[in-house]
Amino acid sequence: MNPSKKAHSIPQDRIEIASTGKQAHQAQDDTSSSSCCWLCLGEGPDASGMPLMRNCSCRGSSGFAHLSCIIRYAEIDGRNSYQSMRNIGTAFQVQECPNCKQDFQNDLRYHLERARVSFVEREFSDDHMLYLRALIHRVRVLNAKNDADKAEGDQICFKMVSTIDEMKSDHSQSDWSGEFMKMEAVVLYVIGLFHMNVGSEESLQEALEYFGSAIYLFTLLGDEINIISAKKNIAKIEAKFSGEEICHDDGKDLEFSQRQRGQLLAHALYCSNQGVAAERLLTKLAAISRQVHGPTHNCTLSATSALRDVKDRRVFINSRRQWFHALKYENDGLSCVVRGPVVESAGRSSSISMQEEHMLLTLSLPISDVSPGPGTPVVCQGLSERAHLNGKIGDTRGFNEGKFEVHFEEAGLEPAILKHENRRIVFELP
Repeated sequence: MNPSKKAHSIPQDRIEIASTGKQAHQAQDDTSSSSCCWLCLGEGPDASGMPLMRNCSCRGSSGFAHLSCIIRYAEIDGRNSYQSMRNIGTAFQVQECPNCKQDFQNDLRYHLERARVSFVEREFSDDHMLYLRALIHRVRVLNAKNDADKAEGDQICFKMVSTIDEMKSDHSQSDWSGEFMKMEAVVLYVIGLFHMNVGSEESLQEALEYFGSAIYLFTLLGDEINIISAKKNIAKIEAKFSGEEICHDDGKDLEFSQRQRGQLLAHALYCSNQGVAAERLLTKLAAISRQVHGPTHNCTLSATSALRDVKDRRVFINSRRQWFHALKYENDGLSCVVRGPVVESAGRSSSISMQEEHMLLTLSLPISDVSPGPGTPVVCQGLSERAHLNGKIGDTRGFNEGKFEVHFEEAGLEPAILKHENRRIVFELP
């Protein structure tokens, strides 16, 4: 999309965002006389006096927008996503410039994450999981060395722990598993990161405790990638206390570390809804590890387990308002066979109980009732005006009003908005 030629429809009322002198001065220095907001097409400051901003890779007069317009646009997108899939999708998480396709950075990212928390607190306060995700994203962009950010971070950490405690009071101990336990583990890990970044001796001691608690839960969940990451941070803190530096003296250790980084990269790709790239990377890592170490080595088992999780094609069944596992297509692609609903257990790859198995349903549903989850690999089909996209593979990044936004793995292809009948889930990547 060319921002200079199309304005997105947004409500007239806007969120008032106070600007600092430094931010206003920086934005004004970068703004040319011909610049305008790609959302409202307005030139100059918005109603609150906040100037046009641009924290992306655009150059010249393109890429500028009012912060209030971007926030309102993200809120509209978030509401639509929540109504259809019970989450706010990538409205705030991967807010990118529509022109250069780079995620917003620096001050703009900082303000967007604060706006995400306010948005969730205002409109979805009863959704604890959504609230925790918003708090996690906010605390990750704070500068723990800054007094104001540190104070906010301390408050956020308290809110996250309090929310977890409230959720636990609403669930029995036997119910506290799967996605709930995973969220608690992530919260503990993120709080550990925040205290680690504060850097004082007291904060580093607290970080060790939080990382240790997170490792315990990640172990119960079988999440080896996050266990590796938490242990790595513990090693950094212990090295700082002892005045030593962490290094790899052994070439084999370095090679092993590189494979760990590969899995961490795949995990990051998967979490950012880049399912195709994550699956291809894990497929390669599993094959290399199997060839070098053999099928029973821990590296091979870890990569294979992560690959199995990434290849799980989860779909949202609109008529049932539940998540299922997609298995295959039938009736010439007009129906999709699904099994579920999804049962979260301690470790996604672990087997489920006989009682849970008995409760699962296998259904054949029309494709209009089946919405692939974010990051699901899909292939285009049946396009006439954009026939060059037929057969191209990408992953879903958003869903709105029955249409999917698909980002393609082939370089040079722009993202496309597709209807149900123009995309098929790819169960095995070629």
